[in-house]
Amino acid sequence: MVRILPERDAFLALLRASVRLSADLDALLDEHDLTEPQFNALRIVRGAGPRGLPVRQIAERLITRQPDVTRLVDRLDEAGLVPRRRCDEDRRVVYVLLTAKARGLLSKLDGPVDALHRRQFAGLTKGELRELTGLLGKVCPGGE
Repeated sequence: MVRILPERDAFLALLRASVRLSADLDALLDEHDLTEPQFNALRIVRGAGPRGLPVRQIAERLITRQPDVTRLVDRLDEAGLVPRRRCDEDRRVVYVLLTAKARGLLSKLDGPVDALHRRQFAGLTKGELRELTGLLGKVCPGGE
């Protein structure tokens, strides 16, 4: 008889939940010709403020690791969502900024994304959500 580990059950439950939750977000973002990594990168740059953020720091902060963040930024640039600026002090460093188009798109998505998350977690109380967040933080310390 195969013994089922509670850790395996927890892992599989998290994986199933992640796939289902991501599919909902993917469908919403697809309406705006964005992928989840692109959306995440835009939110990261928005959070950095008007000075922008170096490509390397975007790569470090992405939720899902992208093998080629430069290519991800290239696609955002081609879509008119981000320009790049070389650092005056170190020409090797490239900053990514948001265009007005990107800021408008993110503002347009804020409400629908928040509403999606409220629907996705409607079965949990605020206390349960805090508990879930705390437990997941113990599983993956250092996550945001």
